[in-house]
Amino acid sequence: MVIEEIEETTVGDLDGHRIPMASVTHGPYTLPDGTERTGDICVLVLPNTNGGVFVGAGSVVTVGDSKWEVVKVDNPATGNGNVVLKQVQ
Repeated sequence: MVIEEIEETTVGDLDGHRIPMASVTHGPYTLPDGTERTGDICVLVLPNTNGGVFVGAGSVVTVGDSKWEVVKVDNPATGNGNVVLKQVQ
């Protein structure tokens, strides 16, 4: 299993693609089945997106030929947050 952690305001590597992460906060986001959930979220700037997408725990994003599931978004009271993703395909 491949796990990637990206700290807020930095750039992660998802299967060879550089993915910036920013804007850790609390709010709504959409799960793969189309339902909406509210929780800790962040913005991932994915290839071919204008400005990125908000994701939270359970979100799945496609990067290149791979799918990545958001395991958690850490939104601390002070300092930078982070997002943990696992490769699911």
